[in-house]
Amino acid sequence: MLRPYTPEAPVLLRLRGTQAEMGAQLGEQLRELGGYEQVMDFYPRMASAVLSLAVPYRLRASARRNWQRTLMVGAAALDHARRKHFPEYAARTDALLAAAGVPSGFARALAVMDVLQNTIGGVGRLGLLQTTGLQVAAIPSCTSLAVWGEGSRDGALRHARNFDFPGAGVWDRTPKVVLCEPRQGLRYGFVSTRGADTPGVTAFNEAGLSLTAHTRFHRDVNFSGVGVIDFGHELIRTCSTLEQVRERASAMRTASTWGFLVSSARERKAMVVETTGAAVRFVEVGDQALHLAQTNRYLHPDLKVGEVTSSVGFVVDSDARWARADGARARHGGQLGREDLEAVLADCGDPGAPDPDADDRLAGNCIVSAMTVKSVIFEPEAGRVRISTGVAPTGLGPYVDVDYSWDGVVGLVKVEGGAVDDGRWRSPAAMAMRGYVAVTRAHLEGASPVEVRAMLERVVAAAPSEPNYRFLAGIFAVSNGDFRGAARHFGKVLERERGAYRRGLALLWFARVASVLGREEEARRARKELVRVPGVEG
Repeated sequence: MLRPYTPEAPVLLRLRGTQAEMGAQLGEQLRELGGYEQVMDFYPRMASAVLSLAVPYRLRASARRNWQRTLMVGAAALDHARRKHFPEYAARTDALLAAAGVPSGFARALAVMDVLQNTIGGVGRLGLLQTTGLQVAAIPSCTSLAVWGEGSRDGALRHARNFDFPGAGVWDRTPKVVLCEPRQGLRYGFVSTRGADTPGVTAFNEAGLSLTAHTRFHRDVNFSGVGVIDFGHELIRTCSTLEQVRERASAMRTASTWGFLVSSARERKAMVVETTGAAVRFVEVGDQALHLAQTNRYLHPDLKVGEVTSSVGFVVDSDARWARADGARARHGGQLGREDLEAVLADCGDPGAPDPDADDRLAGNCIVSAMTVKSVIFEPEAGRVRISTGVAPTGLGPYVDVDYSWDGVVGLVKVEGGAVDDGRWRSPAAMAMRGYVAVTRAHLEGASPVEVRAMLERVVAAAPSEPNYRFLAGIFAVSNGDFRGAARHFGKVLERERGAYRRGLALLWFARVASVLGREEEARRARKELVRVPGVEG
C-alpha cells in the first residue's frame, strides 16, 4: 500500500572549488540533510522497472532481473567512457558518494537514461519495438517553453519546464537548487532532487543561459560518447552565448539521443540543440520569434531520418504537447507572465480532443502528466528560480520563489518565504489526478493487475467523465477478465472522444470485448467505423 507523503521544502545549496571539492561539499550537505536515500535506491533500478512493464505480470519479476543485468553492462561502458571524456566530472561524483557514505558503484547509475534510450533506439533499429512490447517504455513527456521580448508580459525572458520522469513519490519529495562556483568556467546552478547530482538536465548560469534536456529516440546510439548529464554540464559551465553553445556542442559526440532547449536572457533568444550518437544539429528561430517550445521529437530534418517513433501514441503525445506549448501565447492574449507559465505547466488540454479545454479532461496527450515530478520557471534577469513544491504532478503547484546570489558562503542557504497556495492543487480535479499518479506508481513498483484495477476504479469514481481514466480502466478490466466492465468503460469513452487517435483506440478495444461477449452486431459496427477513422502520423 502506497503511503501519502508531503514533499519537503526546497533547499538551496552553494558549492565552490574544483569539481571534486564541490562533489565532496554536496555529499557532506546531503548526509547532514538526509532525504536522498530513496532516490539513490530507486535510480539504479528505474530503467529495468520501466522496461519490464512490456511483459505480462507473471513474467515481470524475472524480466526486471534480466534487464537489470543487461542495463548495467551498458552503464558500466558509459561510466568508463565518462572517466576518459570528463575525469573531473567523474571525480565530482566519486567525491560526492564518498562524502555521503554511498557505495561507489552508484556512479554507474547516472547513465540510466542514456542506457534506457539507447536500448530502445537499438531495438528500434532492428525493427523489433512492436514485437518486444518495448513501445510501452518509450513514452517520454517532458515539455519546455521559453518566452521573451514582446511575447513576455514584462519583456523579461523566462524559461519554463516540466520534467517528466518515472519517479513520482521519489523525485518530487526533496527538491533542491544547487549553485556551483567552479575554479574554471562560469558560475552555474541546477534544479534536481537531493539524491541526484544532475547539473546538465535543468540548469542555468551567470551569463543568463538556461538549459533543459529532453528525451529523444533514434537509431544512432553508442556506448562510448558523452552522457546527457556531462554534455549539459559542460555547456552550462563554459558557454555565455548561444554561439558558444553551438561551438562547444559541435565538439562533443553524445552517447545518446537528446534535445536541449537553451535560452539566453542577454540575447533575447533561444535554440534547440539536438543530438544522436552520430550527429549534433541546431534548430534556431528567426529574429522576429518571441518564444520557442520543445517536447520529445526531432525538429531538425537531418535527424528525423532514423528517428525511432516507437508507437503512434508516442508521436501523437509529443506532437500534441508541442502544439499546446507553442500555442500558449495565442491562448493567453499574445504574452506570457510567470503566472501564465504556471498555467501552461498545469495544462491538461489535448489539441486532438473535441473539447481540449474542458475542465474534466485531466489526462491524455497533455503537458502535465502523472510523471511530472519537477516543474520550474527560470527567471535569470531577476536571479530567481520558481519551483513547484507540490507532489506529482508538480505542474499543479504550489510554487515558491528561490532567489539566489552567486556570492556567499558554501553550504545551506536559507530560502525566504513559502509557497503561494492558490488552491489549485487541492481541487477535486487535482485530487483525482494525484489518485492516478498513485496508480502509475503502484504499476511501476510491481502491483498486480487486480490491485491496479481497483485503484483505477476509484479514480474513475472520483472523475467519472474523464475519458482517459475510463479507457485505462477498460484495459485493466480486460486484463482481469471482466469484459462486461471493459465494454462499459469503452462505451463511455466513445460517447466523448471524436479525435482520430483516441476514438480509434476505443473502437478497437470495444470491438474486441463486444465480440468476446457475443455482441457481434455492436462489434461489427465498431469495426466498420474503425476502418473509416482518419489515419494519424506514426
